[in-house]
Parts: sequence; structure tokens; C-alpha cells
Amino acid sequence: MYDTLVGLDDGGKIVPRLAEKWEQSATGATFTLKKGVTCSDGKPLTASQVAASLKRYQTTSAGTALTFGPGNTGSKTTITGDDKAGTVTVELGTPWGELLPGLSSTATGIVCAPGLRSDGLGAGAVPGAGTGAYEMTKTARGSSYELTLRKGFDAWPRYASMPPGAPAGTLRISVVKDESTLANQLQTGALDVAPFTGPDAARFANGDHSVRAAPLIRNFVAFNQRAGHPGADAEIRKAVAQALDPKAFNQVFGGAGQEMTSYVDAQAACVSTDTSLLTTTDAVAAEKILKGVRIKLVGSNAVGQGAGNTYVQEALRAAGAEVKLTNADNASWATQVLGNEGDWDVTVFPLISGRLANGGVYFVGESPAKGRNFGAVDNKKFLAGYAAATTTVDQNAKCAAWQQAQDALLKRNDVVPLATVNVHYVFRKGVSAAIPAGSLDPSTLRVSG
Repeated sequence: MYDTLVGLDDGGKIVPRLAEKWEQSATGATFTLKKGVTCSDGKPLTASQVAASLKRYQTTSAGTALTFGPGNTGSKTTITGDDKAGTVTVELGTPWGELLPGLSSTATGIVCAPGLRSDGLGAGAVPGAGTGAYEMTKTARGSSYELTLRKGFDAWPRYASMPPGAPAGTLRISVVKDESTLANQLQTGALDVAPFTGPDAARFANGDHSVRAAPLIRNFVAFNQRAGHPGADAEIRKAVAQALDPKAFNQVFGGAGQEMTSYVDAQAACVSTDTSLLTTTDAVAAEKILKGVRIKLVGSNAVGQGAGNTYVQEALRAAGAEVKLTNADNASWATQVLGNEGDWDVTVFPLISGRLANGGVYFVGESPAKGRNFGAVDNKKFLAGYAAATTTVDQNAKCAAWQQAQDALLKRNDVVPLATVNVHYVFRKGVSAAIPAGSLDPSTLRVSG
């Protein structure tokens, strides 16, 4: 319903959406809007409206620091629109090379003037507020939603792999919590596309459906490195890494994920694939260090009822550690681990974002509540690499800096990469969509044949 200025494709490539082109530097960017783009009431989308929408996002969103940079909050970022030229300019007070990926986030979707004047966006559609391909026409809140294709919409994204066929005239979206029920509805033709994280996706391996997998959660082990916790000892962190086997962790979730070589998956731009940086599994060596060590392991049970956490517990116990596992719901896990000095030693971190910059914020800066460095990691080489990577727009320099940063993090075992948990998108015959950067884009759903 609300389109973004740009999109993020595979490998971190930025592609046009509402913006036709742009000029970028480390301290900002100027976007030229596509000609003829309208709001959902048919009125022209102006540059000043885009600027007003981004200002609203800037002042109301918790994610603004990752879009404009942690040093560019508040008045340090200036956003202006030139209606005559059809351009929107974002000026940053300090360099931040992640502006364009940040503006590809759905949270930055552009809202037209009627939505900016209304308090009703949180309750559903506001007439005339949309900029995307679809308008919401029916709502059964928490149950189902119906969206209708806008006539004349012509600001489609330009991903490298666009599916064949025509846009769907109507999208009927159902909220189905049980994946077995979801699979039954897909098999009977009640649904045309559905996502699965569990074993029901295997029911569609053969037949009139196609299955595409993409990373959903990137799992790695992280440590509380505050004084008095086992993770403060580099030898213990290494021994934990030696006790764990990413292949075995992957098998816990059916073996459909990807073994990771960093804290993001292999599809990410600038991700390290250097396996020599990883600590190899060595149960004998791990036992020499971990025998008798007491470890408080805290993990989220949001995926697979916490089966991955149980694997880590058993692997550390097999190495002689005394492990107390807390398999918490996601909110409780976040409060305990990401909060202000929670009582934990080791956690299986379920990273949703596939971007190095977004994941990296958890290892730099201050600890909660002032910052996001939940494990109190003090890795100066990682910090230097992170700073260099996020303040340049030169892709070669960016990747070189990211390699330096990941090298520092992995060699110290500040993180222990495990494996992804994948989502499997299942499509009936004749229906397909683009899945840029591992996330299905509903505006690209196409019907053919």
C-alpha cells in the first residue's frame, strides 16, 4: 500500500521504485521521482509530500538511526522536496553510507498527505494515503484483508529477477496461524501462495506447486562478556565454538537452512565467506576448557519451540559444562538478553535482518539501556571496520572494511555462526513473485498461463 523510494535486491543492489534515479554521497542523496506517479486518490505524488512523509518517519520511528545513521538523529538530518524539479534531498550531518538500504525498508514507505493528516493509519487504510500498487478494500482485522490493484499504477520495482505474467487484480490475504491448516488450504486451492518455516513445505516437493526457499532467521551464539560471566574469557568463548557443530544445528530444523560463515547469511552484500576465520568443531578440546563451567543459556522459543537452544544446551553439556537453559517466549528473551544487564551468559541470537550494518549494531557502542551492545562486546577492530564500512558509499572500500570487521569479530569468537532457519514460499502453478534479498515482495505477485 505504501511504496518506498528505492528497493533492495539480491547482493545489496539498490533498484528504483518511486524514485527513477538518484545521486548519492556519504552525507546524503537526491532522488528524482518517476514521472506520473500518483497517490491512491489519483492526485499527483509531489516531492514535498515525499519529504513530509520521510520527516514523519524520522520523528516517529524507532528505526530511524539505522536509516539516517546514529549520528544523524533529530535536526542533524534535513529532508526537503522540490516540486518543480521533482526531487527529494536528504542531507546528513555526519557521513552514513547505509542511507539507500535504509530507505528500502518497508517502514519508510511513502504516505500521501491524507494519511499524514490522519490518526487512522494504525487502524487500517486512509483514503488517498497510499503510494503502492494496491489499495485495501476489505478488512476483517486479524483475520483477512483484501487489496485491489490501482488503475494506472506504473512505479513497479525493477528487481533483476521479475516473474512473468500480469499483476494480480486482487490480493486476498488470510491470517492462518497453523501451518498444517495452511498447507491443507494450499492443496485444496483455497490459497495460491503461502510461506512455511516447518515441515509442511515438504508436502509440495512434487506436483503442481513450486517451492522457493530464503533465509528468515540467521542464528548465531553470542556471549555476555561483562566481568564475572564465562563469556568474558576468550578461551571459554573459543571452547563453546568448538563444542558446537553448525551442521548439526541445521539438522535440528530439518537441514533446509544454510550453514553460516558470519552473523548474516551468504546472500548479504560484503558477507565474509572465509571459513578459515571460523573455529572448527573439536569436542575433545572443548571439554578441556568447559568441564565444570556453569553457563546460563537463554534463547527464544519462537521457532521450533526452541529446538535450536536445546541443541546448544546438549552440546555444551556433552563438553562437560553445567548448563541451565531458559527457553523463553520472544518478548521475555528480548527483555532478559537485550535489556539492561540481564542475568544470562550465552544466547542463541535469532537475527532477522540480512544486512551487516543492522546486525553489527549489537556489537558496537554502549550497553543497554543507552545502547544496543547487549553483550558488552569491546572489540576495537570490529568497531573500526564497522565505522569505515558504514561511512562510505564506495562499494569496494565498503566490502574491504566489512571484511576487516568480520575478521575481528570471528577470530575472537564474539559470535559463533550457526545456520539459518529458512522460510519456504510455495506457489501454485501459474503464480510467482520476486523474492529480493530473501523477502517476498507482494507487489510482484504475477499470474501467468
